[in-house]
Amino acid sequence: MYIEFIATTIEDAILIEKSGADRIELVSSLTEGGLTPSHALIEAIVRSVNIPVNVMVRPHSQSFCYSQSDLDIMKNDIEMISTLGANGVVLGALNEKNEINRSYLEVLLKACEGLDVTFHRAIDDTPDPVRSAQMLAKYPEITTILTSGGHGDFPSRMKTILQMKNVCGDISLLVGSGLNKDNILSISSELNTGYYHFGTAVRRNNSLIEGVQLEKAKEIVSMLKI
Repeated sequence: MYIEFIATTIEDAILIEKSGADRIELVSSLTEGGLTPSHALIEAIVRSVNIPVNVMVRPHSQSFCYSQSDLDIMKNDIEMISTLGANGVVLGALNEKNEINRSYLEVLLKACEGLDVTFHRAIDDTPDPVRSAQMLAKYPEITTILTSGGHGDFPSRMKTILQMKNVCGDISLLVGSGLNKDNILSISSELNTGYYHFGTAVRRNNSLIEGVQLEKAKEIVSMLKI
């Protein structure tokens, strides 16, 4: 069982490690879905915790369809993140049809040597997440896909995740979005991916702008790691 929590501050990161979680996804601007954090924050957190830190690489929240200038910024951020000692990066890029932008992805992956790579929930915006997962399986550099199974109703998203699980090869399927202490055991029983990602469920008042609450984080870890 592998558990990832989102951090936006050094205090979040320290509490996440204390909770017993396995990995941190570090972002800024959680209210915008998560953007690239400052290099100073990345460095401080990597130095402050011993568990892996995967860093969001997302220059803005306008869309997942990026310009050449955006691509250059993302590439430079990845190179800097690598020098700061992070475990990995979290990224994604789509084209104007909301399909995975393979040419941009390949440029980014070349910069990711030595890093774990998570393709983030941009996959849920693609017309066919199952087909997208199958395509991503062709890239050995990608270690994880973060997904909620698209944007349909709950039963259809669960079905989609199970289909993605069957085609993503060696990639770990990290299930996220909407997970909490009340639904995680039933979801884990149904999907059995072994990888789960939590955001507001471990924050005070389930808020996007308040910090991680250690008791809530510990509760979820203890539920999954009995």
